[in-house]
Amino acid sequence: MPKVSVSLAAQLHLEKQLDPKKYRYVVGVDEVGRGSWAGPLCVGAVVYDLKQLVAFMSEPDPAGAARIGQFGRSDYLRVDDSKKLSARVRNSLVEPITALAKDYGLGMVESDEVDEIGMTSSLALGLDRAIRPLQSYLDSAVLMLDGTTNFSRYRDAVTVAKGDAKSFAIATASILAKVARDSLMESESHQYPWYCFEKNKGYPSRVHVSALYAMGPCRIHRRSWSFMGDLPWYADRKQLPRSMAVSGALWLA
Repeated sequence: MPKVSVSLAAQLHLEKQLDPKKYRYVVGVDEVGRGSWAGPLCVGAVVYDLKQLVAFMSEPDPAGAARIGQFGRSDYLRVDDSKKLSARVRNSLVEPITALAKDYGLGMVESDEVDEIGMTSSLALGLDRAIRPLQSYLDSAVLMLDGTTNFSRYRDAVTVAKGDAKSFAIATASILAKVARDSLMESESHQYPWYCFEKNKGYPSRVHVSALYAMGPCRIHRRSWSFMGDLPWYADRKQLPRSMAVSGALWLA
């Protein structure tokens, strides 16, 4: 039987490089929805006891005795960058992740907030909201943020390029954030079916762009983004109020 390939994230590629004498906890941080044209930005933050995490995932366990509640080590070997995982796998990892983590938080920043304060400030706001449940851990923690931009206001924060593929903590934050945001966009698709949010999650797919050209934006579109100026009736970049009904809805549906 061929050996199963285990991701760098599941191998704790980055966590094993941290000094447990300096940091008792590690907080993984990642965002989902930065490039979306509609819907919120979602920042996920997950905190782990560093020594417990490394011991659980690293020590030999031939009998399969190491368990967190009902979950064994094998349940965590699929943890990876959320974009590499199917929706089914992402959803199946939520319970194991939350069982192993000390705590987690999700910070949603709505589309009108993104329009008002911009993406950089939205990332900081989303992180502030995500770590509210984690305050008691932060004095003894290092925050590991996916990417190259440090949008944290905390001193012990590091950025990691492609961190969601290298860090267990970051990858799990990415998974929780994506599952939560995808679920929200699927629910929005019931109100705005013509954009097919259940499939594209607010990103500019062909159907989504076609619906924008046919009907214009809805309440959850980011109206400050450049795509608005490309729409035929928004050439002057004037923004309609979010409360304005979308014309042609019944026709396109």
